[in-house]
Amino acid sequence: MQPVTKRWARLGRSDPSMLRHPSNAGVCLSVFVVARRGGSVLLCRPHASNAWPRKGGYPKHLTVQLEKEKAWLLPATHLLMEESPGNAAQRITREWAGLEGNPRFVMIQSHLRRRRDGNHWDLCFVYELIARRNPKCKPWWSEMRFIPFREVRKMKMGRGHKDILKEARYL
Repeated sequence: MQPVTKRWARLGRSDPSMLRHPSNAGVCLSVFVVARRGGSVLLCRPHASNAWPRKGGYPKHLTVQLEKEKAWLLPATHLLMEESPGNAAQRITREWAGLEGNPRFVMIQSHLRRRRDGNHWDLCFVYELIARRNPKCKPWWSEMRFIPFREVRKMKMGRGHKDILKEARYL
């Protein structure tokens, strides 16, 4: 095992008393909102629009790929600088998914992906929202609908989204 000076990761101010070794391939801080209605969950198919890099923190070329694959996603996005996970969950609920309500914190899901350029660490804050109505489809989605959890098990979903549902025990 590497010595402590080489293995601790701390992000933030450059304080000589704190060790900082962020991953070469980056760290993503994201919030996922599991919007439920009965035994169904809101899933969305991305439409490759210019809104993704601006609103979702996700490159447009990757949304083009998701659109071609006909993959489904949970409403989710990266945190904005200095935004709390709770505020991001509210933003996703209102702006990204077009729903109303107060999402409730469920769990933190974390995973490490090994890539050619190094390890990439994802830290995902998961919130739940009980939805009372169908959202109006936003321009960055080609489709939004509530899908029974039993059907979700068989569906093609974007990287990590089905893992979120499994680890939070929805599937």
